[in-house]
Amino acid sequence: MQTTTVVTSSPPRAHLQPERGNYAVILASGLEDGGKRATLALAAACTAQAMDLNTIVFLIGDGAYWGYDGHAEGVHAPGFPALADLMESFFESGGQILLCSACDAVCSSPTNTDGISLKRRRGVRPQGLASVLSHTVRGSSVTF
Repeated sequence: MQTTTVVTSSPPRAHLQPERGNYAVILASGLEDGGKRATLALAAACTAQAMDLNTIVFLIGDGAYWGYDGHAEGVHAPGFPALADLMESFFESGGQILLCSACDAVCSSPTNTDGISLKRRRGVRPQGLASVLSHTVRGSSVTF
């Protein structure tokens, strides 16, 4: 009796690039601590971007404060870059800052001392809660 062995080989597999992990930094703190938590949140977001994680910052509740022109300027926690600089670095590295659309429309309604509505900071986009939830599926998040 003769036995035949058939050996098959798989075609060479292309090197699969691992998917970038998703990471969300949820900032729910406003000016009550002088911007310390906001600074920590943006420092964490910049670090996550540097680690090649697909990172968003989601501003919600009191954290919506940071989504408007002029609010990050002048905030400088000891040992960290200025908050406005961290935000710019985050944008430059491809990060996104999302502002809770409900907070933008209802909760925040920020105005300056003259009662004039403030504009959103350049690059900040209003998004619903679904955007942060869908971003964190199979991903990670941290809240400040």
